[in-house]
Amino acid sequence: MVFGVVAGMASGEVKVEMAGLQVTAKGYVSEGENEFNSLRAFNRQLGTKVGLLVTSSDKTIVKMDEEKSKVTVFSDDQETDLIKVKGRFGKKSGVFRLTSKAKDGKAIITHVESSGVPKKGTKNLTLKGDLVVSLASKSKEVRSELTVLKKGGELVVGEDAFEVNSLGKPDWGDNPIQVELKSSVSYKDFKGFHFYDSEGNKIESKRSGSGSMGIFGKRTYTVSFNLKKKVDKIVLAVDEWSDLEVVKVPFNFTIGAGL
Repeated sequence: MVFGVVAGMASGEVKVEMAGLQVTAKGYVSEGENEFNSLRAFNRQLGTKVGLLVTSSDKTIVKMDEEKSKVTVFSDDQETDLIKVKGRFGKKSGVFRLTSKAKDGKAIITHVESSGVPKKGTKNLTLKGDLVVSLASKSKEVRSELTVLKKGGELVVGEDAFEVNSLGKPDWGDNPIQVELKSSVSYKDFKGFHFYDSEGNKIESKRSGSGSMGIFGKRTYTVSFNLKKKVDKIVLAVDEWSDLEVVKVPFNFTIGAGL
């Protein structure tokens, strides 16, 4: 097994390692049923999935760009191209999905999936490509002006604007108010969000949900917070990364049964 490393960076190194391999072959289809209701191992769809662990020695991994990251080779040792296989409803193979981040920000797990499976007798798989990740270590707090808190209102923080998409009592819990913010930037692009009242006191808050929607090449993001205090006016503050850098991390794996 081989792992990719970005060496010689002033910030240290970013390392990519194998984290898991799952191959789900054809299962059993009851008489009169179709493939949608087949019985398969792991209760998964037909296909091959490889998990990659990305770690940073000293900087926070702010995010991984799944669209700019590329898989150039995903094949078995019998020249089966697992990138070319399309799944149900035209699902693409050889793309990154299900990326998650560690609480300390120093590691992420991402998965490369294919709807194809290796040919019988395969001993090794080959996986090559590049991961594009954003790294940072320093941040600074930037605040909006004191603004009336109302649905449709806008909180401008630096160069970014956040619209109050919804406002009201949370569906559960004892918090008096929930604020959902909508923007063209994701909350993941920032180290943190904070709220202050008209007297400059910090309001205890907790993120309660997030989402995104894309259309015609544009994406809109939402994030909601439950606040411990109900206020009429509010200040939104974000911790902006001040030394953000984007790096491309090459990887080249020969994958056998033993990780």
